[in-house]
Order: sequence, then structure tokens, then C-alpha cells
Amino acid sequence: MQRCREFFPLLFIFLFVAVAAKGQIASSPFSEFGIGDLLNNGLAQNQGMGGIGISNGSPWYINNVNPALLTNNHVTVFQGGMQFEKKTLSDGANTQSFQNGNLNYLMVAFPVKANRWTTSVGLTPYSNVNYNLSYQDYANGTYQIVNYQQTGKGGLNQFYWANGVQLNKYLSLGAKASYLFGSIVTQNYSYNPAATANGGLYTRDAFHGLNFSGGMQFHIDSLFRKNYQLSLGAIGSLGSNLNAQHLTRLQSTSVRGQIIDSLTVSNQYGKLSIPYNFGFGVSFSKVNRWKVGWDFTSLDYQKFDYRTNDGTRQYLGNPTIGYRTGFGAEIIPQPDDFTNYLNRITYRIGASYEKSPMLVNGNQLTDVGATFGFSFPVSSISTLDLGIKIGQRGVTSQNLLQENYFRVYFGVTFNDRFWFIKRKFE
Repeated sequence: MQRCREFFPLLFIFLFVAVAAKGQIASSPFSEFGIGDLLNNGLAQNQGMGGIGISNGSPWYINNVNPALLTNNHVTVFQGGMQFEKKTLSDGANTQSFQNGNLNYLMVAFPVKANRWTTSVGLTPYSNVNYNLSYQDYANGTYQIVNYQQTGKGGLNQFYWANGVQLNKYLSLGAKASYLFGSIVTQNYSYNPAATANGGLYTRDAFHGLNFSGGMQFHIDSLFRKNYQLSLGAIGSLGSNLNAQHLTRLQSTSVRGQIIDSLTVSNQYGKLSIPYNFGFGVSFSKVNRWKVGWDFTSLDYQKFDYRTNDGTRQYLGNPTIGYRTGFGAEIIPQPDDFTNYLNRITYRIGASYEKSPMLVNGNQLTDVGATFGFSFPVSSISTLDLGIKIGQRGVTSQNLLQENYFRVYFGVTFNDRFWFIKRKFE
């Protein structure tokens, strides 16, 4: 244990630097709309259960979905995770595949006052933009073929501080303050094989600001005179007005793509309005043995807006009302069986369904997925966590691209009972 306590602070620092310089997940044309794909706050163990986490807490894992459930953490917990994704796009006639991976989250939680107050800080992605579209068309008034390319990269990250407080044996409340920051860079270029130079439009939208959210949990333990628990949870996020900077440049490039000249045509400040959302969940469990749960989250983006100070609305898609729901279950066959390792593994399964809060070609994107996962114990209270999701987004019958994806969430969880206790003996 002594070596673990020396090793994990170094791992914490390494992952913090790595997450800050995270890469992009696999390319998706649907990330062109809004501020990109909105990412589920769930960690690897949540992803294996259909992404749920509003009501299902654990003493061994950080709950990043509902801050009220931090009160379950009575020891110091470090968690870091990464994600691998493979996607196949189809328009009904042609297919194309992409794959990529990135470090996904890093967080720590520790009790401030035992059995009363737990706090957590961490860094996680909030949204992701990554697409590359290419097509050919005739130049205006001619029969000359021109190649067009549209790309987008970036997204928003969030650095958060969350607290959960146990009010009594039934009720706990939580609050979370997040600093959202990041930028989205889009480029639209045309390439004429007969030209010595080509032109394009470069746009960079940078955002930063605060977002506040909260949660509550009501739970009843020892139901049926046994160790069963019923838990009800709710979360809500206040609307945010993020500071924004909108920069646009005209750029001239060589046939090799090198920038020859550029001209700034717009550099204005503005506000990005992210609406409030809410969710609720319910779970039923036998402590340290099995658990089932269900979540529902509303994503009402009708008031989603981005305007510069001159009143110009910057196009970020057509917002609407979306939602996300999921169902999941987990089981540990025999957590105290140290003669059979398979009995101490946590097994998870789940499913999710989502309606995007953005319209694409007049249609609302649907996302359907099946999940499963495992937590492999590596010591008495630490685990290696794996979540896998197989799903489909969009359908060609609605004049959309169809995206089939395979995602792997890998996490490391380290619990230390004695992190803040000073050693008396070396």
C-alpha cells in the first residue's frame, strides 16, 4: 500500500497534463451542429450501465452525474479514464470508417467531514467537434470542377468543483460549479486543380464562462428488514451565458495547402447561451451485490443561441427539445470470495436511447445503444474499469447519414482509506 500511495500522485499529475492536451474522438459529421456532440458525464462504470448515474451511487466510485451522491464516498478516490471509438458512416450506397482515442477524464474526491460532506474536483470534456467533409461541384458559371472541403475541430472542456452534503439518513444535496472553456475552429476551402492558389474561410469561436448545477438524492436503506436500498435522484443545470469571441479570416493557400496570405474580416465578442436542463432517476439495489436503475434527462435547447455584440446570430444549427434515457444493471456474484477472482468482478449491462437537441435536414437524430462493462479488482478497494457501447445514430431513410459506432471506455479507480492520515511509523 505504501508504494501505491507514492505512485498514484505521480499518475494523477501525469493524467492531468495528458487530459489537458486531449486528442479528438473519431470523426463525425453530426458534430458540425451546435457546439458539437454533447458528452455524457458518466465515467467508465456508468457507461457500462447505459450511462445512468442520477440515483445510483457507490462508495468506491466518484459520481460525476449527480453531486449529491458524492456523500457515498467515505475514502479518497482517484479516477482517470480514456475512450476509444470506431465509427462507420453510410449514406446507403457508400461507407467510410474512422477510429481514434483520447484521454477522457481525471478527477478526485475526498471526505471533508466523515459521513457528512464530500468534495470533488476534476477535468472532463463537455462537447466535441471533429468532422471533415469533402465534395466536388462546378465553379459558378463554368464547367470547371472544384473540390470543396469543410473541417471542424475542437469543443468545450469543463473544470469543475462539486460538493455533496448528507442532511440526514434519508436526504443528501449537492452543488457543482464548472468553468467551461474551449474553442471551435472551422475551415471551408475550395481547391481548383487548374489554379496556382486557392481561397478559403477560417473561423474560430472561443468560449469561456461558468455553469452551475445541483442535485438531490432521497434513499431508504434496509428495506424488507434486509440490506436493500431504494434511491431516488434528481439533477438540474442552470442556464449559462458564456463569453465568446468570433474571429473570421479569408485565407489564400497554395496548391499544397500552405497559407500564402490572410485577411481578418471579423473579430467580435458576444455571448453563447446554453439553456438549463434537468433529469431524474431511480434505482433499487442490494448493497454490495446487485443494482438496477433508470435515468431520464431533458435537453431543452430551444433557447440555445449565439450572438455577437452587433446582434448577428452566428449559425450553430437548428435547436429543439431533446432527451436522453437509459437503463442499467450490475452484479457482483460474491464480493468476499477471495478464492475465486471471477466472483469479485462487477458485471454490468444496459441500454440507452437519445433524441438530439439539434435538427439535421429537418429531422431529429436518434441514438440507440447497448452497453456492457466490468470492474476488475486490483486490490481490496481499487479497480480497473471497462465499459463498452455499441450503437447507431441517424438513419438513411430520413435522408441522413447513418453512423454505426463501437466505443470502449477504460478507467482506473484508486481508493485509499488513509490518504489524509499521517503515518506514525515508517
